[in-house]
Amino acid sequence: MKVAPEGLNRISPMMCGTCAVEGAIKTACAVFMQKKRGDRVDFNELELTSCMTNESPGAPNIGVLSFNGGFHGRLFGALSATRTKPVHKVDFPAFDWPAANAPEYKYPLEDNEAYNKAQDDSSLAHVVEMINLYKNEKGIETAAVILEPIMSEGGDK
Repeated sequence: MKVAPEGLNRISPMMCGTCAVEGAIKTACAVFMQKKRGDRVDFNELELTSCMTNESPGAPNIGVLSFNGGFHGRLFGALSATRTKPVHKVDFPAFDWPAANAPEYKYPLEDNEAYNKAQDDSSLAHVVEMINLYKNEKGIETAAVILEPIMSEGGDK
């Protein structure tokens, strides 16, 4: 793969951006649970039966943190992470996943370093706060973070 960045030797072609987001969410959840499970590679009977009723432990209580203003697509996982316009989300069930505030930079960057650093620090603190809130108060662990640095609908962050 001549065009792949160094160290990346696999591709997963998708039909669209939403499909790519859905695939990434599924991969992140699988890797997260594999790491939690450790060396055990087989599923136990409780995991196999509980997943069929959408219950834990087979359907774990994990989620994806996204940022307010980000648009990730219109399928269920991607839509749950989308935080742009109500018209995209109204009338559809969604996963209870955390969202944080993205930094909002001022330009030119070289003239606004202190302000932008404060934006970064505030955003990162909010990320940590939301991850901890969801884990400690809702029992939802964050398996992944999805970030759209240039938010087409949400604006350039």
